Amino acid sequence: MSADSRDLEAHVEQLLVRDADAHAEAIEALAEHGDERVVPHLLEVLVIDAIGNDWATFGFPEVLRDRDPPRYLDLPEVRWPGVRDALSDLAGPNFDSEHAWVEWESWYSQQDIEPLAGFDAWKLRLYKSYLPPVGGLLDAEPREFDLQDVRWGNCDRSFLAALNAPDFLPRDDADYLDGEDTVFGFEIEGRRYAVPREVLFPHELLNVTLDGVPVSLTYCTLCNAPILYDRRVGGAATRSTSQNSVDRRVEAGDHDVLTFGSSGMLASGNKVMYDEETETLWDQHAGVPTAGHYLAEQSDLVLDQFAVTQTTYGEWRAEYPDTRVLDPETGYDYDYSHYDDHIGFFRHYWNNEDVVQPGVRKADGELPEKADVYGLVSADATEVWVIPVDDFDDPLVGTVDGREVVAVRDATGDIAVYEAPPAPVERDGDDILVDADGTAWTIARNELRAGEETRERIPGRHGLWFAFRTHYDDAHVLR
Repeated sequence: MSADSRDLEAHVEQLLVRDADAHAEAIEALAEHGDERVVPHLLEVLVIDAIGNDWATFGFPEVLRDRDPPRYLDLPEVRWPGVRDALSDLAGPNFDSEHAWVEWESWYSQQDIEPLAGFDAWKLRLYKSYLPPVGGLLDAEPREFDLQDVRWGNCDRSFLAALNAPDFLPRDDADYLDGEDTVFGFEIEGRRYAVPREVLFPHELLNVTLDGVPVSLTYCTLCNAPILYDRRVGGAATRSTSQNSVDRRVEAGDHDVLTFGSSGMLASGNKVMYDEETETLWDQHAGVPTAGHYLAEQSDLVLDQFAVTQTTYGEWRAEYPDTRVLDPETGYDYDYSHYDDHIGFFRHYWNNEDVVQPGVRKADGELPEKADVYGLVSADATEVWVIPVDDFDDPLVGTVDGREVVAVRDATGDIAVYEAPPAPVERDGDDILVDADGTAWTIARNELRAGEETRERIPGRHGLWFAFRTHYDDAHVLR
């Protein structure tokens, strides 16, 4: 090893000591060396420095910004003075806005910079020391991701806390909602439920057992992706090839019921979940383990899902007047009305093509990166077929994972997908499809019906196109 390499390693080690003055000395020395291999190290400390020292601006969730930051971010040594200037000297860009750390993250995601040898071990030590709730989860093996690609999402499992065992109110008692409020609607065992986005937003995850079925409504705010998973894994599962929520049931017997939470990490712009029972890390979008126990023991495991409707409360309530609604009295003392049509900087992440989610490499594709889509995932969660929410022919017939399917705009204005009757298929009014044989099919929530014959619903998942493009081996657009 050359003397220069030894010096560089000594200086990046100095970034880990509990001394802000030592950090400043190390950063100055690294800038003078001029070796871009330390850019990944400096990016990591830049993000911690920016959020820890301006919690009132960057703390997440936003409803906690008027409170003290987590103690581990509020310590005097959680500072790396001069890190932004050093990055500019080494890498070229000179971001000087209030959100400079976000701009650096977006820039870094487009680069291929090979860090110094030993970066993975260094990053684990940084996270375990300065972000202990996150670092403890990240130090999981085996893992199928590159540590350099995992980004901190300026939160952890303690202050982005899941809603556990919340109550649901009869519709008549849910007077805190307006008709235009966005809700995530679903059905369990024949009963309908509505979860307002404004209540779920500062939690991003809900664990509850409804009519004996343990489920988790997970929500990646960066991807605008609400996905409802069955929390039961293992044992004997009766899984139909159609992924129908009625048929996908875990039989009584030996299975685990998991409690999911947010790890505080991001992978390709999507939240990384974990389960409290084994601290396995999970891909929120694909529903598969990515590190830890379940990756080692059941690497082909895919969480079962139920269909989620993303619509307004007025539309959902009109179609399902017997719905139950999440009780806003959660015990968290949050002002959920803060998120009533106010989702802050996430508007940029959802709508602005120039703002890149952390860890996402830009790519020219068939759709804009921020296009709203509804996706159908293959049985092994390696392939996905998406339908543009705002631009599809209703009804749309296509082939998904070897099956003929039909997508329609349902009574709430959202997309619903079913096993297709004989094509071509045409609409006849609001709730009737007519197939090639002239048979009329009534559109119901869970199936198409024609007399005694049915075609079952295929649960999909919402989100932005970039999340589908980056989280599956193959992504196809149905038109």
